[in-house]
Parts: sequence; structure tokens; C-alpha cells
Amino acid sequence: DPVRNTPRVLSEKYRISIKRAEGIIKLKAIEHHKVAYGEIVLQKNFTSGMESMLGVRSMTGIMEPQITKRTSVSGPRFHAVPEGEAFGPVEAAEVLGRKPFQQIVDRLAASTPYIVDYEGLDEKFAPRPQKKLSDSEKRRLDALGSATDKLIETNEALTNRRWKYVFTDIGKNKDMKDRVVLIRDKDGSLKEAGRDYKLKRYGQLW
Repeated sequence: DPVRNTPRVLSEKYRISIKRAEGIIKLKAIEHHKVAYGEIVLQKNFTSGMESMLGVRSMTGIMEPQITKRTSVSGPRFHAVPEGEAFGPVEAAEVLGRKPFQQIVDRLAASTPYIVDYEGLDEKFAPRPQKKLSDSEKRRLDALGSATDKLIETNEALTNRRWKYVFTDIGKNKDMKDRVVLIRDKDGSLKEAGRDYKLKRYGQLW
């Protein structure tokens, strides 16, 4: 769950740095993608044997800092505060020209999901948070009809191994949402294209 298990949450749970957590997430997503598409074969027995020979073991007693601290210390500052006047973290941050500490803590606590950036990676191996749609975007989606394809008929006589055919109205004055898009699949089934398929082809010349 990329929303619940952010790198910061995993960092706190397994006592590793945030950057290490991000690296592990990215490498595991790439690994699952390459295994699923037959690009690599995991040599688990070889890895297990080598770890045994080299004496590899889990280090449970080590606590890695979440971030690498870089402290920039300037000279001492003095600020006169009238007696009886409130002077807390917010006022101190304003004098120093910095953000209040609590604001930084709140922002980190609400950390966003880590997005794996890797060219060609299938999104099912690196889930992305769903974008919250505006009212206008929702209306546009609803106008395109059902999200999934609708089966009209199946004709085994029209099956083929190579081609999938797509039919639609190519009139210039025809808006995409008003087009009926039909798909004759390889298995001979005839479907009315759903919203997801239309969105993939939105703006394309048919």
C-alpha cells in the first residue's frame, strides 16, 4: 500500500534511512516487473548458498538514522524581548527567517507516497495514488460512458491470431464522447469500447 507504507513509515518500522527505503521499493518494483516479463530469472538457490558461505545474517541491533543531518551553525544571535511579551517557536522562526518547527514536523508526518521513476515500468508493480478529479473532469469521464468494454456478440468464424480491428465514426464534427467505438478482438468477440479504451485513444486520428 503506497499510501499507508510511505518510505518514512517503513524507515521508522525497520530502522533504516528514508533513502534506503526508497531504494528498496524501487529495486523490488523493477525486479517484479522484469521477472513477470521474463527479462530475468531469479537465482534464489545460488543466492541462498552464497549467503550461507559468506555468513550473511540479519543485523537487528543496528539503527540507521532516517536522514543525514547537515547542520549549518551561524554566529550567536541576540533578540531583545520586552518583559511579559510572548515569544515562542513561531516568533523565533520569524526572527530567524525560517519555518516554524511544528510546521516542518506536520509536513513530514503527511509525507506523500513514493513514486517509482523508472522508464517502461508497469504501474501494477509500482502503484500510484489516484488523482482526485475535479467536478469538470468527473463530468467528462461520465460522458464517455462505462469504464469497461461491453460485449455485443462472439463469432468463432471471425477468430484470427494476428489482428484486432477497431471501427468508429471518423467524421470531423463528431466529438469523441459521441463516437461509438467497436472492437473486433482476436477471439472473434465484438465489443463496444469502454471509457478506458476511449481515453487511451483520445485525440488520436482514427
